Amino acid sequence: MMQGGLLVTSSVALSSTNRTTVYTVPSNHRSIVRQIVAGNVDASNAATLKLEWYDASATTYYALTGAYSIAASGYLWLNDILIGLEAGDLITATAGAADDLTVTTVVEQIVIGG
Repeated sequence: MMQGGLLVTSSVALSSTNRTTVYTVPSNHRSIVRQIVAGNVDASNAATLKLEWYDASATTYYALTGAYSIAASGYLWLNDILIGLEAGDLITATAGAADDLTVTTVVEQIVIGG
């Protein structure tokens, strides 16, 4: 049985060029990604970002963006999106340079069962 959803915001500053988890679907939940916002905090240089969805059941990463360039002091806003996620799935981000980007997800988290 599904119960009501709750909007949850999760943010991370990308301090390295390693793939970094921004959001993880908790056990006994499903989630719908509603928005992803990435901001470039570097006022002088563009920064490159790659966003991915990890499907835990298939143990596979799927690209949501390619290597997307965000202008100095600019942002990428993915809104009006609906990405359905299952327990254990992830939204990840990889930066082209460390300490330039922050990424925020807004998801609707739905409890499964009771």
